[in-house]
Amino acid sequence: MFDTSQTIESLHGPKYLIDDVAGVFSNIYDPYTALTCYCAPSSWATTQAAQSYVKKANEAGFQYQGPINEALLEEVERLFKSTSHGDLLYQHVALMLDMFQALVEPNEIGLRVLPCFYSLSPAFHEQKGILKMVSTLGGSGERWVEKQFIKYAPLEKNQISPTILQPNEQDVNTLCDGDIALFKGKDWLEQEHNAVITASPIFSEHCTKICIYIDYLG
Repeated sequence: MFDTSQTIESLHGPKYLIDDVAGVFSNIYDPYTALTCYCAPSSWATTQAAQSYVKKANEAGFQYQGPINEALLEEVERLFKSTSHGDLLYQHVALMLDMFQALVEPNEIGLRVLPCFYSLSPAFHEQKGILKMVSTLGGSGERWVEKQFIKYAPLEKNQISPTILQPNEQDVNTLCDGDIALFKGKDWLEQEHNAVITASPIFSEHCTKICIYIDYLG
C-alpha cells in the first residue's frame, strides 16, 4: 500500500507520488497525479560504472526512435559492453524500458542515453509531450518543483508563454542517483495546466552522470 506520508500534494493542485515500490507508477493514470517516482538508489558499483562510462563515451550519446524490442535491448547492451560493471548500467536501462512497456504499451518511444558533464537544461520549464520516464546514474538527478511554488515573469511584448522564475532553493526537489520517475507533460489529456515543472540535474566541477530519458511518442 502507498505510504501517504510520502505524498507531496497541494490542496487544489496536482499530486506528486513518491515510494520505494515500483507499483507507484500505476498511479500516473490518476487524473490528479502529475509525477510518480520509484526510489531505487544506485549501488556504489553502478555509480562508479556510470561515471567511468561518461569519461570514455561519445559526447552525442545514444539516441533512438522506434519500438521497444530485442534489437533495441541488444544495442543498449553493446553500448555499455566495454565499461567495467557495464552490465549494471544495461540492467538499469533495460528495467526502465521494461516498466515503460508494461505501463503504457507504446508503439513508439524516443530513448536518449546521454553522457553529461553539465546541466543540459538548467532553467525550470514545463514538460512538453505526453509522458516521460527519467533517471540519472552517477549522481543526483532531475530537479522538479510543485506547481504551487512556481512564479512567472510578466509577459514581454509578443511573448506567448511566460518565463518561469527561478524558484526558492527550499522548494526544489531533486531525484537521487538511480531513482526512476514519470513526468506528465502538457499533451497528456487535461494536463496542459498541470505539466510537471523540471530542470536538468545540477553538476559540480569534474562531475559526470548518465541522463536517461524515455519519451512516449505513440
